[in-house]
Amino acid sequence: MRFSISRGRAIVSALVAAAAACAPLLANAGDGIDHRVNRNTGGIFAAQDVVPIALAVFSGGCALWEGTQTPIGKTCWESAESIGISGLSTEALQYLTGRQGPSETSDPGRWFTGRKGTFPSLHVAVTTAAVTPFILNNFESHPWLSSGLALVPVYEMVARVKAQQHWQTDVLAGALLGAGVGIGEVYKNSPFVFGLLPDGGFVGYHARF
Repeated sequence: MRFSISRGRAIVSALVAAAAACAPLLANAGDGIDHRVNRNTGGIFAAQDVVPIALAVFSGGCALWEGTQTPIGKTCWESAESIGISGLSTEALQYLTGRQGPSETSDPGRWFTGRKGTFPSLHVAVTTAAVTPFILNNFESHPWLSSGLALVPVYEMVARVKAQQHWQTDVLAGALLGAGVGIGEVYKNSPFVFGLLPDGGFVGYHARF
């Protein structure tokens, strides 16, 4: 499978949206990107913990309900597998890097502290990984919906920095990791779990009711 021009445009659109939304966070940053912002977890930012959980539940539930025989079912499997890979990778990197977050220190250079850190952002990686297959697989038929989905990771990026849970480079790295995994899942056109299932797939549970 090869990326179409439309899929390439989807990726570019997502990157442009992320850059535009994160611009206010990078302003007045001095010589570096990372800086602490005023803490704000109220209003629209209160849903930041719910978003990745809701996406994981939706993708997993959709995958089991639809099975592997429909386009939406295949996309849900790609999303669910991307979530799992991104989540495990992020957890491992956070323990390896041990970076202290802005809620603990004003110095973004505190790495390798010997405990779990903040680099890269788990929330952002999982959120980006979840929506990437949906964006790429549906951009031609539903460009506006797909473009709207690209704003979900952007929201999570801003929210995590506003909550002082992550530095700016934490969320950028999380977005890149999640997008990379999601793109890889779509590009290879066959989620790993398909090879573990009888006959390479199964009929979704909705067909049994």
